[in-house]
Amino acid sequence: MTETTAEDMAVRREEPGGLAEQLGALRAEVDQLRAEVVRLDADLDESRRLNLRAAELLDVVYEELGARRSAGEAP
Repeated sequence: MTETTAEDMAVRREEPGGLAEQLGALRAEVDQLRAEVVRLDADLDESRRLNLRAAELLDVVYEELGARRSAGEAP
């Protein structure tokens, strides 16, 4: 991923190639950032889903352990 600093912007203004070319490069960077945000958002959703599933499984384990203790079984 490319980071753009204020210094980079100052240099770009002085570079030949025209404003349209520079604007196109900036738009490409913005598009890359948007794609990265979409990917990270999907990863976050998957992580949340997996965490919820893990919590459900832990509940089942704790319920089973509680039932065994109530029944007088050794865990």
